[in-house]
Amino acid sequence: MDSRLLATLNAQAVGTRDPVLWAKTVCRAASHFARLGKSEEALTSIGVVRAQFGTELHHEVASWLMLAEGVLHYFQLQPRESYDRIRRAYGLALALKTESALPSCAAWMAHFEFNECLYEKMALHLEEALTLARQDDHQALGRAALIMADAYHLAGDYPLARPWYEKARLSAAAEGDDATLSAMLYNMAAYRASNARFADSFGIGAPKEAHRAAMETASSLHYDHAIGTLGMVFLLTMLRGLVLTVERKYAEALDIFLGIDLEKIPKRMRATVLCDMAWCNLNLEAPDRAWSLAALAADKLADVADDDDIAYVASRISQVAAGCGRTGDAEKYRERAEVALAEHRLFQTALIARLNKIRAA
Repeated sequence: MDSRLLATLNAQAVGTRDPVLWAKTVCRAASHFARLGKSEEALTSIGVVRAQFGTELHHEVASWLMLAEGVLHYFQLQPRESYDRIRRAYGLALALKTESALPSCAAWMAHFEFNECLYEKMALHLEEALTLARQDDHQALGRAALIMADAYHLAGDYPLARPWYEKARLSAAAEGDDATLSAMLYNMAAYRASNARFADSFGIGAPKEAHRAAMETASSLHYDHAIGTLGMVFLLTMLRGLVLTVERKYAEALDIFLGIDLEKIPKRMRATVLCDMAWCNLNLEAPDRAWSLAALAADKLADVADDDDIAYVASRISQVAAGCGRTGDAEKYRERAEVALAEHRLFQTALIARLNKIRAA
């Protein structure tokens, strides 16, 4: 599937004699390539702009260029480098009042802060992006709307998330931004599947959520195949395994999890994959292997930062322990899961209250 956004950006770059506008469009193309996982194309676009301007970067070009580099680093799983470049892009745009770049820089700052659980900073940058962006600034508005939707979904309120998902979809559709549409489809499926799995680990059946998660995951996978995205492939793999687990297709799910190289995914995700594998093994009547994996997951709990993830991992370990006849371990990890769950519920309430205060233009 050809990208309408890339075609538009290419036409703008070819059709202008304004070097600043040309650089902005090429940098936006670089960011788009990065979000699709096409690092070589992104690097080429960035290199062309740097070669054109040398050391005499116009301040507006500098912000767009550093933003593109930050987005590329992010999708290359280099979070420190990503945050450094995006922060520099934002700081420069703010200091020099670069109105064209500031809303997008603010939206990407919020994106990074959401992933790092820096929710107060995220809220401030979201409000900045939503109030400063022009109505036709779909890059900034789409990114900000998607983060708002994800944050409400994380807070457990899909009805509040849904209109923001729709705003993200409309912004992406307005300029043919298939990368944002891909992210929206994936995020909706991932949050729904995670919620269904979370409920299952606490013994709460959620068949409707599991079915919706399966449908949304199928849509996400089909769309990504159609547009040829190569970005964050391991996340799609994990999502497939997650949905199969929720559907109780344990043998198929285990095959997916066995294909994941734990050393190549973020540390905070490793305990989750291990306890998913343990749960699959338990249900496939391999209790010794199940407890071995659960014990490994327990060892990696220290790397898990979010209370909902801690609650889920501890709850699954408790279930596996109970299934293996380890009553003491089952009680120990059930207590830890309940404490983390209570903390997560308090966090969700506070997050919704903060999100509800964000102003939008």
